Amino acid sequence: MHKFYKVVRTADAENLVTLPATLFKITGLRKNDTVSLSFGSVTVSARVKSFNLRTPHDLSIGLSPGVIRGLQIPDGLRLSAINAGNRKFRIGPVIGILTFSSHIPRRLSYYYNYYLKNKFGGLVYVFSGKAINVKQQVISGYYYDTCAKTWKKGSFPFPDAVLDRCYPTVRAYHTLLEKVIGPGKISNKKTLINKIEFTETFNADPVLRAHVPETMKINDVADVLYFIQKHRTVFLKPSNAMKGKGIVVVKKHGEGWECNFQFHGKDVTKVVPSAHEIMGLLRSVSGRKRAYIIQQAVDCMKYCGSPFSVRTCPTKDVTGRWIMPGMVALGAYGKTKSLITNYASGGRRIPLQDLFGAIVPQLPCKRDELTSLLENLSLKVAQVLDKRFGPLGELGLDLVIDRNGKPWLLEANGNPGRIAAYIQTEYPKWPARLYEYILGYAVYLAGFTKHS
Repeated sequence: MHKFYKVVRTADAENLVTLPATLFKITGLRKNDTVSLSFGSVTVSARVKSFNLRTPHDLSIGLSPGVIRGLQIPDGLRLSAINAGNRKFRIGPVIGILTFSSHIPRRLSYYYNYYLKNKFGGLVYVFSGKAINVKQQVISGYYYDTCAKTWKKGSFPFPDAVLDRCYPTVRAYHTLLEKVIGPGKISNKKTLINKIEFTETFNADPVLRAHVPETMKINDVADVLYFIQKHRTVFLKPSNAMKGKGIVVVKKHGEGWECNFQFHGKDVTKVVPSAHEIMGLLRSVSGRKRAYIIQQAVDCMKYCGSPFSVRTCPTKDVTGRWIMPGMVALGAYGKTKSLITNYASGGRRIPLQDLFGAIVPQLPCKRDELTSLLENLSLKVAQVLDKRFGPLGELGLDLVIDRNGKPWLLEANGNPGRIAAYIQTEYPKWPARLYEYILGYAVYLAGFTKHS
């Protein structure tokens, strides 16, 4: 297990690192020996000296101004140091948050929460993929100077770990980063898990396959006809869309087909005379030609006469383990004929107490048993997806519950929005610790926790 040391600035004129007497004993170093110091991808050499034995510096490592400049350490940081062995010390952690170029610097205020909830110290900077320079091993970005209380632009070393906030993942940027930081250091390695990958992954698992509605990729109109004849009501979904966009719900209606969808934010019902017209409808609803999947509609329980879904949000913490900080229920109640519960498509939060009060009397289990079932299933999903697509740091999972109380998995988002944590009230610690969990896992990947 690593022992962590606080980094302090010294007044030495030379490139010197000042160590406590205890470290001399542990490492076998002697005064004026040369050691290697790294800060992210930058490494410098420095001679060692000892703190004055009269000063209480058993848990501190001192860096001279020359060393700080050589390591490109910005002002106003609270840093830790790790004895990595073989006369090497790591200073950090250095965490990079990869985001859209349109967010820099226009939406930097959004990323202030990472600094506000940062209990781990180190350098956290925000950058876009276009700012990656592998040749010079620097990345241009912004960090928040807590002393000056402002964002500052700079050129920084490649980080120890990266938190990807892009959606979807840009693999080219990951490739560039991993040339320097190596594999297994990017949290949210895959942010867009399309519905075909989702289904294939869970159908291969003996436990989870029982909780996935029958799903297949649409190749032609025969697939649509087969599914409707088998399940009567089906969902047609873009394979890689989000926020409920492009979804069409189809069911038999007399001699034709009733299609329910959203168009320009409004709920629309259209009856078409042939299944062939459904295929043309998909393109107009989605706005362009997309790959679609078709999925059986689960015979769901209702709340206030309308369908609902549950979003669970498994997250990794500073120990690198999956936890369940909370969940939220969303309903389509109050919306005419809508079967889409997504918050971005007009779904409304249902207080869990109200939801469980309405549905638990109809179920063969108690509220705590249902909650435990949803949590355990979600954690199992997180582990399976992490094994195939990871490292993943957070997920948004959408589930529905059928009339027998069985939960069904609909989809997974590898880079979920933050809204779920803030619209619920049943898990008061969730919003307060959301960014701490996310950043803590990045620090874990960086190797700067006792669990790393």
